[in-house]
Amino acid sequence: MKPSENLMKVLLVGDYPPPYGGVSVHVEVVHQAVRAQGGICQVLDVGKGHLPADGVVPATGYLACAAHLARYALRGYRIHVHTSGANPKSWMLASVCAAAGRLSPQPPIVTFHSGLGPEWLAADPMRAKIACAVTNAFGNVIAVSDEIRGALLACGVSGDRIEVLPAFSPSFLHPGTPPPGLREIRAEASPLYCAMLAPGPVYGKETLLRAFGRIHAQNSRARLVVYGPGTELMGAEVAQLCGEAAASAVHAFGELHRPSALALIAQSDVFVRPTLADGDSVSVREAVALGRAVVASSVGTRPPEARLVPPGDVDALAAALLEAAQEHPSLRVAPAPETAAKTDCLQRLLELYSGATGAPGTASNAPAAEPAVPARPAKTNDNTTTLVENPACAASVAS
Repeated sequence: MKPSENLMKVLLVGDYPPPYGGVSVHVEVVHQAVRAQGGICQVLDVGKGHLPADGVVPATGYLACAAHLARYALRGYRIHVHTSGANPKSWMLASVCAAAGRLSPQPPIVTFHSGLGPEWLAADPMRAKIACAVTNAFGNVIAVSDEIRGALLACGVSGDRIEVLPAFSPSFLHPGTPPPGLREIRAEASPLYCAMLAPGPVYGKETLLRAFGRIHAQNSRARLVVYGPGTELMGAEVAQLCGEAAASAVHAFGELHRPSALALIAQSDVFVRPTLADGDSVSVREAVALGRAVVASSVGTRPPEARLVPPGDVDALAAALLEAAQEHPSLRVAPAPETAAKTDCLQRLLELYSGATGAPGTASNAPAAEPAVPARPAKTNDNTTTLVENPACAASVAS
């Protein structure tokens, strides 16, 4: 990437780690990328973490949030809000950011992340009208999947301003120190499955554990590691869903910092994404970039490398996991240049921040800000469910 001759001044509005969800990880990476290019970038953290971090300002209430937005806009910052688009608070935040953006000479940008957004918008005509009015007030609109773009178009949002851009970059993708105990699990596992889970049925925990129970019944050396908020509290639920014998082969690490979560993915054989709804999962793309075999439910947007199964289908998931474990994926030192260019959102975002125009969806083929350096140490020896979005929904390494 070539640094822009125009100084970038960007205010990112969205969740910032912790917790480590797809949106928060994406915001953190974009924050790093803008600064790496010599731009000025601040984050207005509207999430739950609010831990001290350089360049991050906590939004401690509605009035404080509005005041921060107005202050940065008047100082010439371009506002870029990252939100789900799947609940009233999300659209309230988007509307406030759109209004504040009028105070800045730089048109505001919005990215919609949640795969639950289309269904939520379609449930009420008034929601569609509000979405149309709010979204058309932004200069650029980014949808992380074609499904989300289609939902916005159905609401009446101008197609000229919408582009599809996955919230992923292979840059800054560096596995760190594995969590304690992983070495011993890795040594006894053949194969080792890995999944991110979080509270709520949308993450497909029940489907995953039932499928793993069937796998373990056929192969007692199979192991499953899970991470994410609340996983350390699953307890007896694991035995109920996958059986007493398989329960001892399931290891929960709770919420992990991103480098440790990447290390967990990198040392696994198969990454699993059993969600019942999705946008464009960052963790799936991270697993692909790290060279892991991936099995995912056929919802949202998935990279072509992923093996897809119907959401909620225990039999199909178990069969796909058994097949994927036979692939023996090789270590990937770095993504192929053409693949990295297609999946790297940072170049396009930097173009937008620096004032570069271009047709929506026409991301440059320039290389990412820095190469990914993944590493994988060698092995040592008719009822309906209502899907409710959680803060980490569509998340990444925590997604």
